Amino acid sequence: MALTAGWGQSSHAQAIGPLIQEPNDVPGQRVIPEYTPIGYNLAGFDALPSVAFGTQLDNNIFTRNTVKASDIVLQSEPRIRLRKERRSGSITIDANARFSHYAKLTDQNSTEYRLQGIYVRGAKGPESLTVNTGYRREAVQRGTAENDLTGGEPLMRRVLHGSLTGRMRFNRLSVDAQLLAVRQRFEDIGNPSGRDIPQGFRNVDHFGFRAITAYETTSRTSVFSSLAYDRFDYATSPLLDNRDAVNWSATAGVRYEVTRILHAQLAIGYRRYDFRDKTLGAIGGLAVSGHLRYFPSRVFAIRGTLEQSNTTSPYDLVGAVTLTTARVEAEYEMRRNLSWLGAAKFMLEDYAKQPYSARRAEVNVGPRYRFNRWLTIDANAGYAQRLVRGPAPFEPFSQFYGMVTLRLAR
Repeated sequence: MALTAGWGQSSHAQAIGPLIQEPNDVPGQRVIPEYTPIGYNLAGFDALPSVAFGTQLDNNIFTRNTVKASDIVLQSEPRIRLRKERRSGSITIDANARFSHYAKLTDQNSTEYRLQGIYVRGAKGPESLTVNTGYRREAVQRGTAENDLTGGEPLMRRVLHGSLTGRMRFNRLSVDAQLLAVRQRFEDIGNPSGRDIPQGFRNVDHFGFRAITAYETTSRTSVFSSLAYDRFDYATSPLLDNRDAVNWSATAGVRYEVTRILHAQLAIGYRRYDFRDKTLGAIGGLAVSGHLRYFPSRVFAIRGTLEQSNTTSPYDLVGAVTLTTARVEAEYEMRRNLSWLGAAKFMLEDYAKQPYSARRAEVNVGPRYRFNRWLTIDANAGYAQRLVRGPAPFEPFSQFYGMVTLRLAR
């Protein structure tokens, strides 16, 4: 529900593992010269500036059924991308900001920004090395496991992240490994009637390691195994002194190219989340991940992902939540300058050792019309719903929203 869907919410590093090579003549990959911004040359970099202006109507700002509040949000987002290609590698720098202004609920106004740099060496060879680092300030989406606040100002998070990813290929065998570090700090929430509401108990330092080994059994099939390890060092909570934890998972899977237009990848294994405080115990269960790419024609594309992650709950006595998210996106090019885009997302929220859980679903659809290289208009309508099972301390809700975005690019 923003100018750029999913802007910075959870992406800290690049994906690793068996690569799905999409055709270059399908929606999302196709370059349309007469509608592609040409940019500038800036000190040897290709500079692509843009600015977007959006108007959004939301009928449930606080994602609560008992106290519904609707409003109109005006958003603007300037952005610039700098990219330089060399024989030995490439450099990409992204910088953007987002300003949100509410017509009535002015205390919900927010300013977000992001700066990210990526250096890739040897991307076209059998060995490559990628350095990814960045910093951002973002509003945490309401009505999720990370933000169930019933009111007040937006919950703002500052994230500093970096990762180092290496890839090696030996004939049919490939090995990917990644180190990452993430530092998250939450800002206190302003309270006009008194002291600010402290949110420092949410702060966390995250260190992780990923490794995937893949082997091409045939030209269309790969089998692979993966291992992931994460360490979470949390700030002290008012009710729990030590929520630090270690998370690990191991999976095995297969990627199959049924035809050039259908790629499917699925991995299944085991995951475990161990608290360092032994009285809090451990959480174990099924680990799954998947990717789908389907191109039934040159003008229609379907992409899907299945992934898992862990986060802390806003309720101090819970400690951790396992999130399993399935997402499907579709794009249809009705004409070269007119596309229809749609997305559906379903999320399972499993709260550790608690007699309740939640299910969150969201769908949105709308057209994108390209007038020329510099002017694009998007219209989007969506619906979100959260279902609750058991005696949960948060509410179910439903939400409708619509947005029109005007984007200018060079």
